Amino acid sequence: MEDFPNASAYCQRLKGLSDQLRNVRAPVDNNQLVLQLVSGLTKPYNGVATLIRQSSPLPQFYQARSMLTLEEAGLEKRAATASGSASALLATSHDGDSSLDGSGNARGKSKHQKKNFGRKGQNGGGRGSAAGGSPGSGAGGSGSGAGRGGVGQQQQWGMAPNW
Repeated sequence: MEDFPNASAYCQRLKGLSDQLRNVRAPVDNNQLVLQLVSGLTKPYNGVATLIRQSSPLPQFYQARSMLTLEEAGLEKRAATASGSASALLATSHDGDSSLDGSGNARGKSKHQKKNFGRKGQNGGGRGSAAGGSPGSGAGGSGSGAGRGGVGQQQQWGMAPNW
């Protein structure tokens, strides 16, 4: 299989040779063809080769070919995912929010710094309390004011709730 661009080309060559032998009255039976297919596989295909060899009875050639092409698609997908992960890792180390100045030091905002776009109640407050605080005033309120990494404040009530 090393001399072929893909599994389909390899299988097509084997099938062509089998057909030529049949045309000269020297047919190759299915088991011989499937075992020849498996014996020519390279190391990345060891798993599917073992699966085919251990099938009882051996699968038809077209079934073994399908198993092989599916395995090839899986190998290609894993390779693409692995290279995509490496590319993504490189891309995230130099994302748009953080860049390096000439000395190699980071400048600008870190990707972990978040912007506060119109969020109410982040630093205390929120909606008013039963004591009559106004929204966002911090008097009572439903927001804890802790934010990320801060010390949380316990919610305070102007009046005891009527439960």
